[in-house]
Amino acid sequence: MARVKITSSLLLILILCLVSCKKEYNAIGLDMADDLIGATMDTTSVTAHSVIYDSLITSNLANQLIGENHDPIFGTTAATVYAQFLLSGSNPQFGSNPVLDSVVLTLHTAFAYGDTMAPLRFEVYELSEDLAAGTIYYASNTTEHYGDNLVQNPNVSYFVKPGSSVIINGDELSPHIRVRLKNEFGQRFIDEAGSWYTDDDVKDAFKGLSITATSNHANGCIFSSSMVSSLTGLVIYYHNDLDDGLNYTFTPSDNGVIYNNLNHFNYADAAQDLRRQIIDQDQSNAQTLYLQAMGGVKAKIRFPYICQKFASLNKHLVINRAELVISNCFPNELIFTRPANLTVQGVKKDGTLTYIPDDESVNPSGFFGGTYDVEKAEYRIRITNYIQNLVLDKGDYADYLYLIVKGSGIRGNRLVFYGSNPNAGFEGKQLRLEIAYTPY
Repeated sequence: MARVKITSSLLLILILCLVSCKKEYNAIGLDMADDLIGATMDTTSVTAHSVIYDSLITSNLANQLIGENHDPIFGTTAATVYAQFLLSGSNPQFGSNPVLDSVVLTLHTAFAYGDTMAPLRFEVYELSEDLAAGTIYYASNTTEHYGDNLVQNPNVSYFVKPGSSVIINGDELSPHIRVRLKNEFGQRFIDEAGSWYTDDDVKDAFKGLSITATSNHANGCIFSSSMVSSLTGLVIYYHNDLDDGLNYTFTPSDNGVIYNNLNHFNYADAAQDLRRQIIDQDQSNAQTLYLQAMGGVKAKIRFPYICQKFASLNKHLVINRAELVISNCFPNELIFTRPANLTVQGVKKDGTLTYIPDDESVNPSGFFGGTYDVEKAEYRIRITNYIQNLVLDKGDYADYLYLIVKGSGIRGNRLVFYGSNPNAGFEGKQLRLEIAYTPY
């Protein structure tokens, strides 16, 4: 590769368009500063396609997802929570002649993904199988439950309103949903809970709940519930011989188990191009790529020829900056919104996932990026040290990364973005790696 002198410095800015392996060396369009006109330009073949995001751990996350989405591109996703509800303090003492008034499942609402005008109908079941402390639960796991829906009126519709407070007995509370359950279920707590002195006593008598919500709406809605909020719990309302208006709350806690099942139904009703990539496993460079949180879809981005590109420099170079640029295809989407942040998963040569050296958890410099730029409708992720290691063959990194939604286990966003070979007219939006380097 020819070296180019730049009068102001030795810095050469090279845009590496992500193109198919079949287009190994092609000229790229010039969109450079004047002092770079005439520079020798070439490309490095980099490939990208979408894949299933498997093996997402969802156990004991602070937020869990509940509901059902019907996305025109990604198809149907259903989110179910399995949770133990344990003592919120000392064991319940209901007093003389306690009488149940009602039992209510309360669920804090933090965020909504989908259409907040979509009604949800809840299904709540008592678990018949133990949740095991210390077990790692994945988004694909399920736990057995009994068949009786505990919701008192399953036909009642609920609407998720994360920005709207709730008035209870004159008190203004943060957004949450209140699902009334059957009295015969609540009566068990009145009858038995007085002898529950420890969380283990509770677990022996009451294994927990399966909580989900369905929607027949065109779009549906999934919401994020903070399981550590004081507004999430199983509340027993009662009175006794001495007082009215009493209550006791069983809550998810650090001593219990909580996890999400996230079911995408094998993307049976997803868009054809998405299915081609993730189900048919077509690994050719795509015009359009896809990301989905909730253990859904990630993108595999490879740099198979980057070492060959710089071989003529005999490793005498410094990578000053390397940024992965991702452009949103639908910046004005209002229902199924884009993620606030993206990140990458590094991969070792043996296939094990790892952090790359640029990741903020390894190098908290603030330069890693990944935050959405609303004005440019793009994300930039800086992977300078990772690319330097590939070029110099340092470390144990494979020549590919996975691009994912940051916080995929607790968020419901998705993104459709331009691939490395977009349709005509969108060449400036293509997935690309921008590199600035100094030879010496």
